[in-house]
Amino acid sequence: MTVAALIVAAGQGLRMGSDRRKQYLDLAGRPILAHTVEAFCAVSEVDLILLAVPAEEIDYCRNRIIRSLAGTKQIRLVPGGERRQDSVRNGLASLGADGPIVLIHDGVRPLVRPSLIVACIEGARKWGACIPALEVTDTLKKADGTGTILHTVPRGGLYAAQTPQAFQTELILQAHRRAVQEGWQATDDASLVERMGIAVHIIPGSRSNIKITLPEDLQWANMLLAFKAQD
Repeated sequence: MTVAALIVAAGQGLRMGSDRRKQYLDLAGRPILAHTVEAFCAVSEVDLILLAVPAEEIDYCRNRIIRSLAGTKQIRLVPGGERRQDSVRNGLASLGADGPIVLIHDGVRPLVRPSLIVACIEGARKWGACIPALEVTDTLKKADGTGTILHTVPRGGLYAAQTPQAFQTELILQAHRRAVQEGWQATDDASLVERMGIAVHIIPGSRSNIKITLPEDLQWANMLLAFKAQD
């Protein structure tokens, strides 16, 4: 039973303020993306890894990221698109309907735990669509364009979505086909499935499964890895 992981790493990462794409920045002596791919290599249930990267950087990723992991899993590089949604669609087109489950993961979430990956796979098998998420604990405010608070948003039932988001393959293929046909745009794949009226199930996420977006996120990731090394 084939399980594929589609790791999306074609973004520019402008908020990092670096001259390199954030997925290639150093984390504990290795590129962020290498840590991410390695996490999926450690999961026996994952049979195939698709890595969506900028087309002009495929050779770079093959030599810098993939070579050190050669032999551990089948890893296939596919060209990314202008938007994240385009990159996911390209990866899914490369996969086709081969295998019942696909995991879609942000390339800059390098600290995802194998146990969470396995839980997402099991959730997709059980419910068809499954994502990890954390309950919102902060007080939320809705503001206008000037920064003036309009109202406080009740946080009950609100969750912060993470990845990997796991789906039965034909379901997520159908969602992306509908997105093209109807012009849907979304910041995550679960949103496209939701728009088809199909339920997506939440399982508990992880506080350490951070997305590296800002410089302080990279500092935090380095600290987490240092603590892990001491265990």
